[in-house]
Amino acid sequence: MNKILKGTIAGAAGITLLLGGASTFALWNSSASTSGGNIVAGDLAVNSSPTVASWSINGGTARSDLTGFVAVPGDVITYTKVMSITAKGDNLKANLTVDPASIKAVSSTAPADVALANYLTSNAVLTATGDGISTGPAPYTVTAGAAGVSQNVTVSVTITFPKSTTPGFENSTKLGSANLQALAVTLTQL
Repeated sequence: MNKILKGTIAGAAGITLLLGGASTFALWNSSASTSGGNIVAGDLAVNSSPTVASWSINGGTARSDLTGFVAVPGDVITYTKVMSITAKGDNLKANLTVDPASIKAVSSTAPADVALANYLTSNAVLTATGDGISTGPAPYTVTAGAAGVSQNVTVSVTITFPKSTTPGFENSTKLGSANLQALAVTLTQL
């Protein structure tokens, strides 16, 4: 045999031995168990309590709904409801705010409806009192209660209808309609 052929056979045999032996390299490793613990997730919820909500107009007598009420510039409507808040968790803090999506134009194609809903949304003011609620202006901070027990919080949303010293300012909202039947608050973890 010639030297080139012998060299080729020897080279192929060497490569075969190297490839065959590649899977025999051992990597050292080890494992051990540790004594860990359980992680328990907390809870954050806001729910309507069974108490009936009330509306008041310009600080007057409470009423159950707004049926028949036609607002004029300067009217102040206040919605009050007791809500049940569950906040459970170490280091849990959350903000309680008015849900802007809950104030809707009756018709999204009627310019006056849209203008009124937008104005009311931007001027809705939330106040809240109860255990675990911060003091001061909104947004309110809610802190976790004892062992995640629900806390009753009185929530009021005050909405002032547009009134300005600028003549004609309110005209864009004239004859507008906004739906406040689904007025809601949101609780969002910080």
